Amino acid sequence: MNDRGMTLLAIVVVAIGTFALPNTVSLFSGQHTWYDLSGEWNDVPCEKCHADIAEEMESGIGPHTNETGYGRLECGDCHRIFPIVHKNTSFDTYTYASGDGTGAEPGKEAHAASTVACMYCHSGNESGRIDLIEYCGVCHHPDPEKKLLIAHELNINYTPSPIGDEDCYRCHAATTGHIHQAAYHVPPAGGFNLTTDATDTGEMAAHKTFVMNAISNPDMEDANEACIACHTHIAVKINWTHRYSLEFNCTPEFELPPTHFNVSDWKVNGTVNVMVYGNGTGGGSTSGWT
Repeated sequence: MNDRGMTLLAIVVVAIGTFALPNTVSLFSGQHTWYDLSGEWNDVPCEKCHADIAEEMESGIGPHTNETGYGRLECGDCHRIFPIVHKNTSFDTYTYASGDGTGAEPGKEAHAASTVACMYCHSGNESGRIDLIEYCGVCHHPDPEKKLLIAHELNINYTPSPIGDEDCYRCHAATTGHIHQAAYHVPPAGGFNLTTDATDTGEMAAHKTFVMNAISNPDMEDANEACIACHTHIAVKINWTHRYSLEFNCTPEFELPPTHFNVSDWKVNGTVNVMVYGNGTGGGSTSGWT
């Protein structure tokens, strides 16, 4: 190869080194450094992959997002659940993979996080203020593990992550700005016979079929489809099949003047399909009714 060819080859090699190698280094940088898993609450940042969810949680104030003034719930508060008293026994505590300094433990039901039913926390039988006279240790016990055990009446073999008073108030406070305020029960979603309240029969619930069908639907955990459809800003599109018309006979009684009527032969005539679309702000549109 002559000098001119060698010069051209050198230019090509330099160009590759200038433009390709930095991208290669960038692609592989950081893959051999690891997050610390030695504590009970490790430093793996869920938000790295779920930045959209973190942004949504930080965007407003409402249930689970700084409603009580103590910050939004942490990812693990819902997605690494701990035992509580609930209606559905299939919501038993999952076991997660763990590296707490005593050796790695493989996850059995879930590795890093689990899907969880809204009714896991909202199927209790009490609402309103919690009587803490017999639960002084909830706030004053120095051991955060015992604190959570007392609060939720758990068996002693369970080892939760360390928590402080503010963690409790994220779920159990009613107003903001008072660190020693009263604690309140997580409100139960009553009316569907899905709570531990024996009087919750759900007999008069207009949306019970909607909730029951959500439970039987495999797309999400338990009744979460119904919970999300009604209680969040997610858009909802429904294809309704309505009865087209109602028909009945109305005949007067044998009195003059007729003041009472007998109604009989109730019928529904045909059906009509209606598409309803509701956006995240509560506005909506409909089409198909004629």
